[in-house]
Amino acid sequence: MERKIITISLIVLFSVLLWIFVSFSGDFSISLNLPIQVIDVPENYSVSSVSANEVAISLKGQGWQLAQHTLGRDPKFFIPSPLELGQKDISARNVLHANSWLASTLQLVEISPEKIQITVEQTKSKKVEIVPVLALSYKPGYGLVSPIIIEPDSIEIVGPKSIIDDINIINTKNKALSNLEEKTSINLGVEIPRFISTDVNDCSISFEVQKIVDKTFENLVVDTKRIPSRYELILSPLKINVVVRGGINQLSKMKNEDLNVYVKFEQAINDTSGAIEPIIEIPEFTSLVDVKPNRLEYIIKKY
Repeated sequence: MERKIITISLIVLFSVLLWIFVSFSGDFSISLNLPIQVIDVPENYSVSSVSANEVAISLKGQGWQLAQHTLGRDPKFFIPSPLELGQKDISARNVLHANSWLASTLQLVEISPEKIQITVEQTKSKKVEIVPVLALSYKPGYGLVSPIIIEPDSIEIVGPKSIIDDINIINTKNKALSNLEEKTSINLGVEIPRFISTDVNDCSISFEVQKIVDKTFENLVVDTKRIPSRYELILSPLKINVVVRGGINQLSKMKNEDLNVYVKFEQAINDTSGAIEPIIEIPEFTSLVDVKPNRLEYIIKKY
């Protein structure tokens, strides 16, 4: 029984192969949309524009020939670069020799567009900043407590002068991250404009996320600044309490000395209410929640 099944299977397989062979021996037509690729660009020259992104061609030939040159491949339509600066019209039919994958046994029925404009310029290089494009959201009660570090933070780009001159930054690919609650590191590709080349294709991005809490800093001495000679600015009270919000690990390391609390002499000179607000400078990625007292009485003495 097993031998009979094998025999039947072989007969079926042979019949299918014979049918395929006979079918593909006839003439067929196929239409392809091929992306354009400019080749053999002279040294120190760069392509800055191509009037079409792809070429549509119709081919005719035996099925076997068409399958051999198209199936399982990703063909492109190659155009040799003009050898002079400026814009030039290229006949698509005149550059078929650059596309060796188009066998001579295949008949070209139609090609569109017939003419393609290519512009060539001098090459220029430039170093520009990489800018991360991120959409970040955090787990409730958490937040960003550090700068976003990107490595490398800049990139050398090479291409036609007119395009390079207009580029000041290169963006990363867009990335959305949600429910963040800890230090995060990711790799992101960079968005390279058309006709521009670079050795850097991606970058690493890292940042710190922590649980957000409040911390009270007590008895902060209020300094006085910009006091003219022979003047004295006396404050009441001399010390204040400040509540700061930030990352739990970040705040645990902060001390009173990390906060800069002061008033300027001109605040008192320009004041008409009899009390001035202290200026409070706090570390990056923290926020001021409360100040007690938030206004200070003062006396100006002149000697």
